[in-house]
Amino acid sequence: MNRAKIFYEKVFYIEILLQKMDGIEMGWFPNKNEQGTATGTLIYAGENYGSSKDGVLIYFSCDEISRVEDAGGKIVSAKKQISENHGYMAHFMDSEVNRIALHSLK
Repeated sequence: MNRAKIFYEKVFYIEILLQKMDGIEMGWFPNKNEQGTATGTLIYAGENYGSSKDGVLIYFSCDEISRVEDAGGKIVSAKKQISENHGYMAHFMDSEVNRIALHSLK
């Protein structure tokens, strides 16, 4: 949990609040109180969770997508332009081997 917390704090320049509830560790992404904005939660529940490297691909919006490797992740598909109107994307593995994608307008 701590390694994942550090990774996402470095990539998104945020502070994640750690909580425990009924034996489940959670790391809450900050809530900006903006309508239509989804926040995230890191969850660790021992053997009930595994990495999603072969599962669903989740896209996060991010101002800058170049901080992944410095934070301990691995680039899977380098930053590339989707179109002039839709910006850029990149796929990576996070510190816990979850396959994630980032989208940026610049």
